[in-house]
Amino acid sequence: MRAFKHISIVAVSLMLTAPSFAQNEQDALFLSRDEVTGSARSVALGGAFTALGGDISGVYSNPAGIGVYRNNTFSISGAFHTSIVLSDYYGNSVLDSKTNINIPTMGIVGVNEIKGSKWRSTGMAFGMHRNMSYHRNYSISSNDVPSSLIDSYLQTIYDNDIQPSELPSYTFDLGLAWNTYLIDTINGYWYNAAGVLPVDQSYRVEESGAKRETFFSFGGNYDDKLYVGANVNFSRINFQREYAHSEDINPDDTLTVLREFTFNYGEEISGLGAGISAGLIYRPITPLRLGLSIKSPTVYSLDLVYSSWMVSTFTEGRVFTAPDYDVTGNYKFRLTTPAKANLGIAYVIGKYGLISADAEFVNYTGIRMQGISDFYNFNAEENAIRNNLQAGVNLKLGAEYRVTSEWTLRGGFAHFGDPYSSSLVDQGAFQLYSLGFGYRTEDFFIDAAYQLKTQNSIRYLYNPDLVEPADLSSTDNRITATFGFKF
Repeated sequence: MRAFKHISIVAVSLMLTAPSFAQNEQDALFLSRDEVTGSARSVALGGAFTALGGDISGVYSNPAGIGVYRNNTFSISGAFHTSIVLSDYYGNSVLDSKTNINIPTMGIVGVNEIKGSKWRSTGMAFGMHRNMSYHRNYSISSNDVPSSLIDSYLQTIYDNDIQPSELPSYTFDLGLAWNTYLIDTINGYWYNAAGVLPVDQSYRVEESGAKRETFFSFGGNYDDKLYVGANVNFSRINFQREYAHSEDINPDDTLTVLREFTFNYGEEISGLGAGISAGLIYRPITPLRLGLSIKSPTVYSLDLVYSSWMVSTFTEGRVFTAPDYDVTGNYKFRLTTPAKANLGIAYVIGKYGLISADAEFVNYTGIRMQGISDFYNFNAEENAIRNNLQAGVNLKLGAEYRVTSEWTLRGGFAHFGDPYSSSLVDQGAFQLYSLGFGYRTEDFFIDAAYQLKTQNSIRYLYNPDLVEPADLSSTDNRITATFGFKF
């Protein structure tokens, strides 16, 4: 066994181990998914806008919607978003939350009327759409956990036949545990500093950022029967995550010299992407609208900056920190999100309102990850994508009732299917419920919506063979307001 002494981590090439992000496919899916955001009218109708148009969020989801416009229009939306997560881990519940204010969409539409032709009009639009908000905090803890993160480290060592001399090269995980004496050897046998179980564990995650798209649209209206359009989309991802995993040894355990340790990890993912989309809306009869839109895969070039560190405290106040200086890794990779196809149907009930329904088809096995350099090839992640993910269908429903010529009431629902084919990973299905109202005149409009998102998922803190998952019940509350005017 090594004698206790302060050990500095030698900065062996940081490229000897893959970053945490590259170790599973779940983050690739996390960055690929969207939810129902945008204008208040779109949110209130559950995002069921493929067959409707005439709204800046509708133009984003189906470019043919630009053909429905009759006037030049500008609109901007603001949203107040609160994320609440309740965790249950070995019988202990913890509540955590985070609040964010943002601009989910804004844009301008220009319409050119054509006289004497069946092409009634053409239109162009420029807008910004916030596809996903990553603002979320959640906490997990229990004082009765029958295993330790250290057990997971040792299991990795056993499974991969890692020798003690190799551990310093695992700069961001195993090497930290080695240099803080959480793992060691005695007479050639591995030693676990956690000692007698169970242990007290706490785990907290803080996430922030967003995925946004800037889009340029062009479309037209043929004989008030057929509307067509296309978008060029430029995307940006900015995502930050920090988490801390802490363990305390039972104070009644006087035989174990380890008292507590904390593992910290932080990462930031940012980059740009591009894609295209196209769509049509067809009116076989005046009140009925059928919509179709297809969105190409978006190809992102992303940059990952990550760091991790660990602190352990032993009896007699002995504290060990690894690393003893700031170690940061940087890695560039390419992420391709899956293509999407939307089918929509809407029926306008005279002057009384409308009903609308969408089905969105996404094959999540189409996600691709590729290293820009030769550092990492992502073969393991792509195999996991094919084995653990599946194609999914997202259903969206909305209804609008016109109370007067100016005032409208709205309601909506959406169900996003589970992209996972395996129950051993974080479940991804969620539901959205929404209500809203609108006020419109010939010159301007004001809309407001409330959206409730519910999702149940699981989170393994480390090796699923060693620990039970934490159950996470997430509730997102979003209030959106939109103001627009015609000119």
